[in-house]
Amino acid sequence: MKRSAFLSLALVALTAAAMGQDHRLKIRLAVAPIDWSAAESWKMPEGFQAGIYEKLVKKLVETGRFTVLEREALDALMKEQAIKEENTGLSQHGKVVPAQALLQGKITDFEVAERGGGADITVSGITLGGSSKQATVSINVRLFDVDTSEVLSTETSTGKASAGGLSVGLNIGSTYSDFNAFQSSPLGKATTTAIDRAVELVMKKMDRQPWSCKVADFDASDKEVAINAGKESGVRVGDKFDIARTTKVIKDPDTGQIIGRRTHRVGSLVVTRIEKNIAFCSLTDGDPPEVGDTVTEPAR
Repeated sequence: MKRSAFLSLALVALTAAAMGQDHRLKIRLAVAPIDWSAAESWKMPEGFQAGIYEKLVKKLVETGRFTVLEREALDALMKEQAIKEENTGLSQHGKVVPAQALLQGKITDFEVAERGGGADITVSGITLGGSSKQATVSINVRLFDVDTSEVLSTETSTGKASAGGLSVGLNIGSTYSDFNAFQSSPLGKATTTAIDRAVELVMKKMDRQPWSCKVADFDASDKEVAINAGKESGVRVGDKFDIARTTKVIKDPDTGQIIGRRTHRVGSLVVTRIEKNIAFCSLTDGDPPEVGDTVTEPAR
């Protein structure tokens, strides 16, 4: 082994010994645009829909648990391959979405109920009224494993908010003109609560999902492995991982759904240098990996 390579591995070993691998790796999560089809009567402007989607993404990022796939990249991929609503195991979306899991949110309840009397005054599409308003917003949250098309979780998060006195609300069919006013309204507050609870559901489910990424390249001349996760995923120099290869996919003979896999261990690696979305590693034992092999945290 060359002296420089020896010194590099020695430094990595010392770093790993000093730090350990107790830090949390971030799961790569693709977040599809929110489905508003069940709330079409509210005629929510596209700008408001985008603002609510960005709020969901921001909340997920702020947890520190996820690396969220950029919407522009996801939109392009979704145009190429639509995600099937039914869980048949025949969808190919795992081949085009570079993430571990896909989150799809659908608005299932979106309403404001009047409580009490009082005259309302509408200004630029925003309603100021003396009556009490209670808003309810529900989001159906579905998580998919992008490799198997398996539905990992389907749950609904609901937010409620009310306001009395001089409250701010929105009328069905009105012209929305101020997103900040919407966020301050009972409907906006209920939306925020529903998003917060949706994020809690996602974290609870994904905490039980083991972290993984894929082998992106292997240079046989110096046994250097590149993986498709880097700084943004929380990978650090000195991290140790195992490599596994799927040898057989097992499908349900009745539905075609993927219900299991046969795998075998290929080898181990240690991270020597990292960039934003890629890490370079030294193969420490085992056989040469192949592009697409799965990289996981070692069993503890």
